[in-house]
Amino acid sequence: MRIPVWLTLVIAALVIIFGVYRIHLALTRTPEEQAKAKERGGLYAMGKRTHLLVGIVYLLLGAGLTATAFGWNPFGNSIGPSTEKPAKDKAPTKLVPMDQLPQKK
Repeated sequence: MRIPVWLTLVIAALVIIFGVYRIHLALTRTPEEQAKAKERGGLYAMGKRTHLLVGIVYLLLGAGLTATAFGWNPFGNSIGPSTEKPAKDKAPTKLVPMDQLPQKK
């Protein structure tokens, strides 16, 4: 089963949007908002630098997803069998043997 390219691109867009949001939090949060977030706890209680770092990681992940959707393979030819194209005169285009099964009537 193959994942559709449009689904990969939609997920990559969501990852990039979330990364931009995290960078936005890092750059625009005031000290009062930061203190309020620390009281609440959770994901938004992180410091500004941590938000910036996590946002950059999300941008890189989104860029990698987009690149793989367009055919980039991060592992190159190190995984899987080789896919050399056979020579034209060696390709099995003629004299393909027929099945030897009896015919149904």
